[in-house]
Amino acid sequence: MANKISRLADKIYQLRVLRRIPAKNIAALIGVEPPLYSRIERGERTLKSEQLETLANYYEIDSEELYALQLADKMQQLTEGKSTSVTAKAIELIKEDLSS
Repeated sequence: MANKISRLADKIYQLRVLRRIPAKNIAALIGVEPPLYSRIERGERTLKSEQLETLANYYEIDSEELYALQLADKMQQLTEGKSTSVTAKAIELIKEDLSS
Protein backbone atom coordinates (compact mmCIF):
# COMPACT_ATOMS: atom_id res chain seq x y z
CA MET A 1 0.00 0.00 0.00
CA ALA A 2 2.88 2.32 -0.52
CA ASN A 3 1.00 4.44 -3.05
CA LYS A 4 -2.29 4.64 -1.17
CA ILE A 5 -2.87 5.78 2.35
CA SER A 6 -4.26 2.93 4.39
CA ARG A 7 -7.39 3.20 6.49
CA LEU A 8 -5.43 2.47 9.65
CA ALA A 9 -2.64 4.90 8.77
CA ASP A 10 -5.18 7.62 8.07
CA LYS A 11 -6.95 6.98 11.39
CA ILE A 12 -3.81 7.10 13.54
CA TYR A 13 -2.62 10.21 11.69
CA GLN A 14 -5.96 11.94 12.28
CA LEU A 15 -5.98 10.98 15.96
CA ARG A 16 -2.50 12.39 16.43
CA VAL A 17 -3.08 15.60 14.47
CA LEU A 18 -6.43 16.37 16.09
CA ARG A 19 -4.76 16.16 19.49
CA ARG A 20 -1.73 18.12 18.30
CA ILE A 21 0.73 15.50 19.45
CA PRO A 22 4.19 15.46 17.86
CA ALA A 23 4.89 12.29 15.87
CA LYS A 24 8.10 11.76 17.85
CA ASN A 25 6.03 11.40 21.03
CA ILE A 26 3.87 8.67 19.51
CA ALA A 27 6.96 6.99 18.08
CA ALA A 28 8.47 6.86 21.57
CA LEU A 29 5.19 5.59 23.01
CA ILE A 30 5.13 2.55 20.72
CA GLY A 31 8.89 2.02 20.84
CA VAL A 32 10.01 2.96 17.34
CA GLU A 33 12.21 5.66 15.87
CA PRO A 34 10.41 8.69 14.37
CA PRO A 35 11.32 7.81 10.74
CA LEU A 36 9.71 4.38 11.15
CA TYR A 37 6.63 5.92 12.72
CA SER A 38 6.41 8.30 9.78
CA ARG A 39 6.31 5.29 7.44
CA ILE A 40 3.56 3.75 9.59
CA GLU A 41 1.46 6.92 9.24
CA ARG A 42 2.03 6.88 5.48
CA GLY A 43 0.82 3.28 5.28
CA GLU A 44 4.21 1.94 4.22
CA ARG A 45 4.73 -0.15 7.38
CA THR A 46 2.30 -1.97 9.60
CA LEU A 47 1.80 -1.90 13.34
CA LYS A 48 2.46 -4.90 15.52
CA SER A 49 -0.43 -6.04 17.71
CA GLU A 50 1.12 -4.67 20.90
CA GLN A 51 1.71 -1.29 19.23
CA LEU A 52 -1.88 -1.20 18.02
CA GLU A 53 -3.10 -1.97 21.54
CA THR A 54 -0.85 0.75 22.98
CA LEU A 55 -2.29 3.32 20.57
CA ALA A 56 -5.87 2.27 21.29
CA ASN A 57 -5.26 2.65 25.02
CA TYR A 58 -3.45 5.96 24.58
CA TYR A 59 -6.18 7.46 22.42
CA GLU A 60 -8.90 5.81 24.55
CA ILE A 61 -10.59 4.11 21.61
CA ASP A 62 -11.73 0.54 21.07
CA SER A 63 -8.86 -1.57 19.78
CA GLU A 64 -11.35 -3.51 17.64
CA GLU A 65 -11.78 -0.42 15.48
CA LEU A 66 -8.05 -0.30 14.79
CA TYR A 67 -7.85 -4.06 14.19
CA ALA A 68 -10.78 -3.83 11.76
CA LEU A 69 -9.07 -1.03 9.84
CA GLN A 70 -5.85 -3.03 9.72
CA LEU A 71 -7.67 -6.12 8.47
CA ALA A 72 -9.55 -4.10 5.84
CA ASP A 73 -6.22 -2.74 4.61
CA LYS A 74 -4.79 -6.25 4.34
CA MET A 75 -7.87 -7.54 2.55
CA GLN A 76 -7.79 -4.67 0.07
CA GLN A 77 -4.12 -5.28 -0.57
CA LEU A 78 -4.78 -8.97 -1.23
CA THR A 79 -7.63 -8.25 -3.61
CA GLU A 80 -5.94 -5.56 -5.71
CA GLY A 81 -6.08 -6.58 -9.33
CA LYS A 82 -8.71 -9.25 -8.70
CA SER A 83 -12.17 -9.06 -10.21
CA THR A 84 -15.01 -7.84 -8.07
CA SER A 85 -16.73 -11.20 -8.38
CA VAL A 86 -13.69 -13.10 -7.05
CA THR A 87 -13.40 -10.68 -4.14
CA ALA A 88 -17.12 -10.96 -3.39
CA LYS A 89 -16.93 -14.77 -3.42
CA ALA A 90 -13.98 -14.72 -1.03
CA ILE A 91 -15.87 -12.41 1.34
CA GLU A 92 -18.90 -14.70 1.22
CA LEU A 93 -16.70 -17.69 2.11
CA ILE A 94 -15.32 -15.81 5.09
CA LYS A 95 -18.84 -14.81 6.18
CA GLU A 96 -19.91 -18.45 6.04
CA ASP A 97 -16.96 -19.47 8.20
CA LEU A 98 -17.77 -16.73 10.70
CA SER A 99 -21.40 -17.83 10.89
CA SER A 100 -20.49 -21.43 11.66
